[in-house]
Amino acid sequence: MRDTYVKGPSYAALRPCKPKTDPSSFPVYPDLVERLVEDKHQPDPDGVVPHVLATCSAYSYAGFEQHSDVETVAMIMARLGLEENDCRAFEQRVDAMYIASAAYLIQDKDRRVAILCYRGTQPEDIISILTDADVRPETLTVELEGRKYEVHAGFYRNVRATRHLIIEALERAVRGESLNPEEQGTRGGGLEALYITGHSLGAAMAAVMAVTLVHEPRYRHIAEKLKGVYTFGQPMVGGPDLARACEETPGPLDNYVLRDRLLRYIFDRDVVPALPPRPVGPYAPFGREFHYRRRHGPVDATLTFAADSAIESLTLPSDILRTAVDRDWGGLLVRVTEGFRRSVQPLLRAGGEGWTEVPEPGLHYPQMDSLAGLAVVAPLAFFATRLALTRTIPFKYSFDDHGPGHYVNALAPPGVLSEFGDVL
Repeated sequence: MRDTYVKGPSYAALRPCKPKTDPSSFPVYPDLVERLVEDKHQPDPDGVVPHVLATCSAYSYAGFEQHSDVETVAMIMARLGLEENDCRAFEQRVDAMYIASAAYLIQDKDRRVAILCYRGTQPEDIISILTDADVRPETLTVELEGRKYEVHAGFYRNVRATRHLIIEALERAVRGESLNPEEQGTRGGGLEALYITGHSLGAAMAAVMAVTLVHEPRYRHIAEKLKGVYTFGQPMVGGPDLARACEETPGPLDNYVLRDRLLRYIFDRDVVPALPPRPVGPYAPFGREFHYRRRHGPVDATLTFAADSAIESLTLPSDILRTAVDRDWGGLLVRVTEGFRRSVQPLLRAGGEGWTEVPEPGLHYPQMDSLAGLAVVAPLAFFATRLALTRTIPFKYSFDDHGPGHYVNALAPPGVLSEFGDVL
């Protein structure tokens, strides 16, 4: 287990050596702590909180030889508005067990805010990739309304690998103590706001940790500080029963945290939110879904509609066979109807671009119907985006859209300074 701590830099140390007339400056959000503490409806209507957490999630990938780079994360969070933050990284790696768990915990200098950020799948790390592929169900030890549910084994194992050190650090934060275990004493009234975030595998771990905090009685005092869970490109973590229980079971303050304050962001045709694919078993999302669509002209929208309709029709025979076995003809009708509605959406949105919330559960980003989308369609889309002639082909899924940089750029409020201090 690696447990690393650093103190984030001051604004003076980060301010670029430029003339006073230059519009670039630090921090990006001077009132970031107040924005995070404010008890408003999530997501932040000004777009600051999702942008900050997407940026934090993206830079959690920083590191060398599969080790975290806590200095980079602390520096980026200082640039965004958390000057002289305390930042700790927790890492556990056991290759034979497919454990490649890494998490950052950031605390502002006045100890009012904490951000728990899980790192996602490292592209070059076969062990973290195998973690995603370990889809066997495993029973979650936490009960929701007196019942236990199953979750994705790989995600759950990686959460548990670092959970106890994270809980210990969060206990310190709740009491107003520094995340630095060598620093004594308290400051202020203790933790006021906790956020959990992550991208990809990190997003799945954030969701599982949120379920654990919200529904484990001994963590109630921590869960009461939880303001929001923001995930980016998150795969599904459990079945429809778990999703339903998360939506319908209230949290420690009788609020529905996992329904109202777990926010899933999906960039255009990102393949990962459609995983695991349906052949490995039924999975379903929970929380609120926000989907970004690129601008498409009428021709592209028509091609997209045709491609989506063709894929829906190709999966229909297997659905009919499965329905004949299960005798769930009503479920088949619902699925066909929802598939058609999803397919027609590109035509209705032609010319539009930006983030929209998906309020109807039936129109949530659907679970991938076959392994072909993962093995063929998404890789083809990834390479197609590299060539001008094929960039606009309407593939249903794309690995390229999963990149954390897409989420950071798409969530940046208009005119905001980038994390580098220049004007976008």
